[in-house]
Amino acid sequence: MYHLIPVPFSIVLIVLYTIARTRFDMEKTKILQPLMSFLVIIIALLSLTTPNVNRGYTILITAALIVAFVSDIFHIDMRKDNVLIIGIIGFSIAYSIYPVAFTIYNGFHWQDIITAVPLVMLYAFSLKKLWNHLGSLRVPALIYCLICPVMVHRAVSTFFGDAFTTAQAVILSAATLMLYLGDLEYAVHRFLKPRKFLFGHICYGLGQLLVALSCSYFA
Repeated sequence: MYHLIPVPFSIVLIVLYTIARTRFDMEKTKILQPLMSFLVIIIALLSLTTPNVNRGYTILITAALIVAFVSDIFHIDMRKDNVLIIGIIGFSIAYSIYPVAFTIYNGFHWQDIITAVPLVMLYAFSLKKLWNHLGSLRVPALIYCLICPVMVHRAVSTFFGDAFTTAQAVILSAATLMLYLGDLEYAVHRFLKPRKFLFGHICYGLGQLLVALSCSYFA
């Protein structure tokens, strides 16, 4: 149960981070964003105190969270293209480790074909909408926009195997979907039509928290 102790503090940080991001308060964001990311690393590591922990899985997830943490240190003012590139590179690595971790222990299942269809359609639709507005970021966006649905796809696949519990499958599916939707909202804001953020920032914080918590619920 030790992994649950930091959760209330994490939620408070997520709320404060969301407020700071929404207000474009970069001074508070550069403190809250790395702090929020650091705390989820601690939550993931605390899974090592649970009786049925999968140490290999915890190591992979923690590695991804560390990459995200390092990216969050430098990925503050996303209005700047050079900062955005740092974020794309860092989170491309982190969000590639997640599906690797899921698949190593869960494998592939025939149902994956069915769940891939809507995700491929969403990938194609989002690229079609964004393509003419990406400019020099077309290649990084092409890769990153593929990594996100793959991450969701491999998370949903955990429902179909025996390696992960149903609770973990729910947690991981919700987490990766939040991360994906948060990035889609940012893409719309950044490249199509600037508008007030509704859910993207809180989706990022909650998504990372849930991924970290998934390490503690092996049967």
